[in-house]
Amino acid sequence: MIFSETNHHPVVPEVEFKRLLRLPADYVYEEEMALNVAWTKTWFAQHSQPWVCAEVIEDFVIEGEVVQLGGTSLESRELAKRFQHAKLAMVVAASAGVEAEAEAARRWQDDEPDRYYFMETYASAVVESLIGVARAQLCAWADARGLALLPHYSPGYQGWSVGDQAKVHELVLRGGSLPGPLEVMSSGMLRPKKSQMAVFAVAPLEFAAQVDTALIPCKYCAHVRCEFRREPYALAS
Repeated sequence: MIFSETNHHPVVPEVEFKRLLRLPADYVYEEEMALNVAWTKTWFAQHSQPWVCAEVIEDFVIEGEVVQLGGTSLESRELAKRFQHAKLAMVVAASAGVEAEAEAARRWQDDEPDRYYFMETYASAVVESLIGVARAQLCAWADARGLALLPHYSPGYQGWSVGDQAKVHELVLRGGSLPGPLEVMSSGMLRPKKSQMAVFAVAPLEFAAQVDTALIPCKYCAHVRCEFRREPYALAS
């Protein structure tokens, strides 16, 4: 593994938490909501064990819209774009941990839907932040070698079947055991569900400097009125 971190608690930007809660960035929490937010953050800090890891894959071949990454075929037009001038790949796995999922399930069973919702949402925000942690560390690794990290892509994004989760999982495992449990179900969904795997292409600096927003997933996402769409692609209301 390039890096592997257990019990890593990333900083979750409040604006991202609010975005996932479907709230405006400047929204002020009302009293009951503020209590649920505080409870969620405190519980997560005390009981969860989020983790993140990354592995380098140096051999790949592009065949049209298929990237043969380490001998594994991944079919995605958007992924293939990233490897047109790449030198190598990074595969990342991150998870909010089994603890948050179990706690959310308990809250649901105990008829506490608000705490269930806040726990589920905060865990999603944690996973996004962990991918950001990986991005920062891999950027530093690449920069030291005269390379640059391109925006990641994940199975389940527009144009890439979630069925490839198992293949990406196998690629990550080439670096050894993961810091925490992660299972790919037959549907392609992950367990714990608040987990994500991603593939980064790493390119020479001179090429990466030409990359613009055309490689950002939201640009091409079919869900044009998605409430989670990030700026600057959010549609005007």
